[in-house]
Amino acid sequence: MKLRITIILLCWMGLSQAQSPHFSQFYSSPLLINPAFTGYTEGSFRVAGNYRSQWGNGGSPYSTTSLSVDVSPLRDKLAPGNKLGFGIAALSDKTLEGAVQFNSISFSTAYNLSLDPDNVHTIGLGLQGVYSERRINFNKLSFENQLTSGGFDVSLPIGEELPGGNRNYFDMSTGAAYHASLPDKSFFAGISVYNLLKKKDVYNDPQFQLPKRYTAVAGGNIDVGYSGIFYFSLNYQQQGSTNETTLGSAYGIQLGDQKKNIISLGAWYRLKDAVIPYIGYQLEGFQTGFSFDYTTSKLKTGGQTRNGFEISMVYTSPDNSEMKRLVPWY
Repeated sequence: MKLRITIILLCWMGLSQAQSPHFSQFYSSPLLINPAFTGYTEGSFRVAGNYRSQWGNGGSPYSTTSLSVDVSPLRDKLAPGNKLGFGIAALSDKTLEGAVQFNSISFSTAYNLSLDPDNVHTIGLGLQGVYSERRINFNKLSFENQLTSGGFDVSLPIGEELPGGNRNYFDMSTGAAYHASLPDKSFFAGISVYNLLKKKDVYNDPQFQLPKRYTAVAGGNIDVGYSGIFYFSLNYQQQGSTNETTLGSAYGIQLGDQKKNIISLGAWYRLKDAVIPYIGYQLEGFQTGFSFDYTTSKLKTGGQTRNGFEISMVYTSPDNSEMKRLVPWY
């Protein structure tokens, strides 16, 4: 019994100290990788959704879901090339059939400033407030004292006093971004810092403070010939003593004469961890992608294959202004 509780608490600490929720398709969740990307869209609003499931062969899959909406208001009131943005994002991360959960809701704002008369270069700053909840639902777990000859009887007492299962806290994040938009190519880069307030967060260690998470992201797209587009991106994250680097590219082929009817094939690689094949499709302002994490690290041992998959969907409203060339990859 005590061993089972200890294992659960270690899972909780692992969620708090080792892995902040994230996606392999980071380029499709802009509000989660840098607050400065808020409102930097082709049209007046953008809706993005991501779903990730991993480690399903281990028993209970580890699933992450996010949904975000950001808007770019006052487009006709600001100086050409400048963008004001507001956004909201919700995220849910769970395992053990929902017994262990992390949920958050964030609100962000950003302003991107044009640096030249042709609006080729812009820089932006963003700020984000995040309210988070970490939860263990002991009612969804079974314990040794509930084991009978006929199986587990969850109505029986567990024989131990359990601590409260919820932890709530508020935190802040900030970020900066740069964009370059040219007729046949676009580039972006950004840095961000999360957990600025370093809240005390771990379940059974009141002295532990959630470490800051640093993120650097970069990428872009280049037109290739008449019907091709080359996409590339990189994401680096560091939190405490752990770090992660994901990089890769894809090639998009235009179907017909329209730029916004594109099928894309490519792959990303998370260093020392996984190869991530990707297929995507874009039609006008709608973009969807599917990726599969094929584990290459030590987590893949024998019959325990720790793979995962992701689905992303992004809709960006059309741009009716004269400035139509922005980075379409996120």
